[in-house]
Amino acid sequence: MGLFIRMTSSKPFFSDQWQLRPLIIFHAIALALLLSFIWPAGFFAWRSADEQVFFALNSSLESGGTWAWLWAWANTRYKDLALAVVMLCFLIFPKLGIPRSELQKAFIGFIVLLFLLIPLRYFFYEFAKAIDLTGQSPSRVLEPAYLLTELFPGIPAKDASSRSFPGDHATILLLWAGYLLMCSRHFMAYIAAFIATLMILPRLVGGAHWLSDILVGGLVIALPILAWGFYTPLLHKCTSRIAKHLQPLFHLVSRIPLLGTLAFFDVSRKRG
Repeated sequence: MGLFIRMTSSKPFFSDQWQLRPLIIFHAIALALLLSFIWPAGFFAWRSADEQVFFALNSSLESGGTWAWLWAWANTRYKDLALAVVMLCFLIFPKLGIPRSELQKAFIGFIVLLFLLIPLRYFFYEFAKAIDLTGQSPSRVLEPAYLLTELFPGIPAKDASSRSFPGDHATILLLWAGYLLMCSRHFMAYIAAFIATLMILPRLVGGAHWLSDILVGGLVIALPILAWGFYTPLLHKCTSRIAKHLQPLFHLVSRIPLLGTLAFFDVSRKRG
């Protein structure tokens, strides 16, 4: 956890200098994970762990009931929408870890990283497809598999995928949790990490993703993005410029009743 450097008030929120050591370490971890998955012996080791995790989690759905019903709803777009609101709250309310004076930069910075994720995720997906790393989800290739869509036909649950690697849902959650941890060591950042872990579980329980889709596919994408965001001056320069240009818009929105009372639009106040 020592690499998750907290920026104090005497330093820029994002690094304004190149920090080569952590930058290299993050990329090395991502590369090691990828190579462990590409290497045949490593792939079989991952698949062995994948299968054990799938059977351990998915078998809990066998008896159906309230337990399975909860996991079914946890695998719907409705839950994803609610989760998006929670993720947004952590970026716009100072009580949830981000210092009031840095709320706007933190929000802009995360949006910038999401835009960086899009081309990197596309490249990695095409690379994985080209070397035949991606495939069907465990619910489609392992037996017995207890499908949420069969247990609860009326619930639009996601419990299968034709190409499950890498896991998009998990990648965004890992990026969000890592982002908050690297922004602040406030205890709420660790709460966010717990929430991210909890919200990754539904796809594993339902069988829409293998464990390696998350620990390999998700981290191979999230780690380099976080490294370039926090250990180079690029995000510092980018967010400073964007925040400057967006000030007129923020000022306009701050005049809207209720919205204007949010700390996000009035970062100059010290309380909170």
